[in-house]
Order: sequence, then structure tokens, then C-alpha cells
Amino acid sequence: DCVHVGKAQVGVITSGMISPTLNKNIALCRMDIKYAEIGTDVEVGKIDGHQKRIGAKVIPFPFYDPKKLKVKS
Repeated sequence: DCVHVGKAQVGVITSGMISPTLNKNIALCRMDIKYAEIGTDVEVGKIDGHQKRIGAKVIPFPFYDPKKLKVKS
């Protein structure tokens, strides 16, 4: 799917899934560097009469723990 800010397409989703640790939908995308700042609100999807855009936000990688601070099971 496409990533939009307003009417402009600013990126494309490369992969997505439901995160087992966050229990939310997450996705990785390639997007224009101007809109890649943490906290930027974007929309995902197409408007073609059948689909609606879903609101999303650019966030840091919560599923990646480089400092190994999360407890392991």
C-alpha cells in the first residue's frame, strides 16, 4: 500500500504484520526523508471507492532493543 500525507504519496509499505509483543499492526516502509521524522502523522492505503486510508504515525523501532533492556523469557 501507499503512504500519504494529504493528497501526496510520500512512501510505500514494504512489509507489515501484527506485532506479537505490541499487539498492534506495524509496518516498515520506504518514504521521503522530509516526512520520516518521528511523530509525523501519515495515512496508509488507497481511496478508490472500496478502501479507506488508515491513520498511522512514524515511530522509532519499539520492537528492536539494541541496549538489551527488555527482559527475555
